[in-house]
Amino acid sequence: MCGRFAFHQEIDALVDDLDAVDLTDGALTSRFNIPPTAPIHIVTESVDRDTGELVRALRIARWGLLPPFAKDEAFSSKTFNARAESLADKPSFRGSLKSRRAIIPVSGYYEWTPVEGQKRKQANMIRRADHRPMLMAGLVAWWKGEGKNEGPAAYDDGEWLLTATIITAEAEGSMAQIHSRIPVILTRDGAKEWLKQDSFETGREAHDWINTQAPRVPNGDLEVYAVDPAVGNVQAQGPHLMDPV
Repeated sequence: MCGRFAFHQEIDALVDDLDAVDLTDGALTSRFNIPPTAPIHIVTESVDRDTGELVRALRIARWGLLPPFAKDEAFSSKTFNARAESLADKPSFRGSLKSRRAIIPVSGYYEWTPVEGQKRKQANMIRRADHRPMLMAGLVAWWKGEGKNEGPAAYDDGEWLLTATIITAEAEGSMAQIHSRIPVILTRDGAKEWLKQDSFETGREAHDWINTQAPRVPNGDLEVYAVDPAVGNVQAQGPHLMDPV
């Protein structure tokens, strides 16, 4: 699972790496303790309504996918992660598989593990050992609701809200000792393939690819270490939250 993460990458380097443009206008700064329902950076490819051209861009979305049938924003509290195995079957996610795929760039994410003989859990940071951004596979959906949306994820003067989810898979090997689920962390080539509008003819093809063919970053390229328990407070911020203890 992925329920809290940090993002503090250089935007120019990130968008260059994914052949994207930055449409965020600096709306968000570096943050080190991002919870579900918060605004996050995403990269997606879509058709520009004015020019008809495909645009791959860095945008802002609300973390927690809101399908068109969601009655209110509270729905997103249970859709911030999507299980890869059931993407094509879950009504909340299957509508986004064909053409509303995304990459969520993450500097590192947090998981909590039990401490032997104690009731408390230890907070851990998981990130790439080379400190490059993790490119997590995700999905997005536009949600209208009552058309009175606010915040950096709102578009068209608040008429629409862009929302996103991070795809997870069953953890294997050493990562299974941290948590039973792990985000689908793609290689750069895998991320570009996931973003391309013409990569898959159907949502089922996208589902099968992300489950069986997607090139993922191996466990050996990740590092895990204990961090300050203060990260458990969603109000806590600062780069020290990512420091080992």
